[in-house]
Amino acid sequence: MPKRMKSKFNQKRFNQKALCHLLTAVMLVMAMGVFSNPIHAQSAEVQGFSLLSAQEFAIENSYDIIRSQMDILAAKKKVRETVSSGFPRLSSTIDYMNNLELATVVIPNIFEGEFEEKIPVQFGTRHNATAGFTLSQLVFSGSYFVGLKTSKVFRQLADQNHARTQLDILETVTDTYYLILVSEESRRILSSNLANLERTQYEIRERYKEGFVAETDADLVQISVTKLKNSLQAVVRQKEVAYKLLKFQMGLDLGAQIVLTDKLEDVLQQIDISKAVNTEFDLEQNIEYKLLKTQERFSEMALKNEKSKYFPTVSAFYSFQWNAFRDAFNFLNFEEKWFRTQVLGVNVNIPVFTSGYQRAKVAQASIALKQARTARIQASQGLTVEAASLKSALDSAHENYLNTKENMGLAQRVYDVTLIKYNEGVASSMDLTQAHDKYLMAQSEFIQALSGLLTAKNKLDRLNNNYQTIQTKGD
Repeated sequence: MPKRMKSKFNQKRFNQKALCHLLTAVMLVMAMGVFSNPIHAQSAEVQGFSLLSAQEFAIENSYDIIRSQMDILAAKKKVRETVSSGFPRLSSTIDYMNNLELATVVIPNIFEGEFEEKIPVQFGTRHNATAGFTLSQLVFSGSYFVGLKTSKVFRQLADQNHARTQLDILETVTDTYYLILVSEESRRILSSNLANLERTQYEIRERYKEGFVAETDADLVQISVTKLKNSLQAVVRQKEVAYKLLKFQMGLDLGAQIVLTDKLEDVLQQIDISKAVNTEFDLEQNIEYKLLKTQERFSEMALKNEKSKYFPTVSAFYSFQWNAFRDAFNFLNFEEKWFRTQVLGVNVNIPVFTSGYQRAKVAQASIALKQARTARIQASQGLTVEAASLKSALDSAHENYLNTKENMGLAQRVYDVTLIKYNEGVASSMDLTQAHDKYLMAQSEFIQALSGLLTAKNKLDRLNNNYQTIQTKGD
């Protein structure tokens, strides 16, 4: 084969080989993309939450809920501690003492019959050891029996605090959920307005180029467009922050991707103003009132506990000991003797005189009980007034919502008519700008009224515990 033909043949083989490697690399990249896309999609999976599912997720995973559950667990352990304090107790001790110098005492000289003479003597051994155990049992204690009843109240108080935490979470999650829906509605309205205004701006700019309108007309519309863009950006940022706040309140990772599945229209249709306003407020089912009643019972138990300290406390004990006395350290030599001691006894502690200390403690507990009772009575009146106030606020918010919605429709019609008049040369650019500003103001008032309606409904639901997700405990 000629040298030139051989060279071309080798070059052709080289090109085919390079092309083969290139195709292999491309196929490998495509395969990696095919297999990696599902993994990436799974890691960036978007979770959808209705209002109910968001509430249910929050009362299971919220940070406040987790802490509240730890409080319940601590309350259970506290109850166990109180109950166990009346059970038998067994303790063991091992003592060792090295008498570096034995104690010296002076006694009469009985050895030589000289009783008036005093001689120094030393008693005991250098190495002493004691091993034994003591069993004790509480027989009677007024504080213990009161404590058993108090522990049940304490556990009930923990359960009710947990229920209040749940209600707080439901209220905040619902508020934030509503905030996102209102922000989305505001963004939709502003986006629609911006699109219409930019179309109007384009038409006015074209007329200005043709000399039909003044430059100030185009500038005024440009100012309105810029203001509208700024408002739209502010709403978008507000919604982003609200999403993060909702995830934080629910106990979700802030990097999780979520969407809200409930629509604002559906939420508004579910609001029954007449039923919410006309439903009678049940004070006994209010969690705040339940907590105050339980705290009053807790104060009653505290007063009984202080009074019970006037009674004697009786306990029994049994002690068993081995004692060893050595001149040398040979306690491991079991051939040497150990001496046993057994004691069975009863301890009766009778308070006789405390210099007014216990009387002062009883007086303090009595004052605390009166304060707790006064707080409950005051709360009962205050909650009744608050219920009436929230019903009135909901009724007013609903009326304001309907009025602002009607005003927004009127302002839109005024703006549309003014725009037609402006295009026909009947209205000025100032008239058009003022009509548009009033339309924006009406929309802003509508959004505020919408937010106020949802907030008022949520506050009344919080007061009445009108959530489907949980039922409060500790009746």
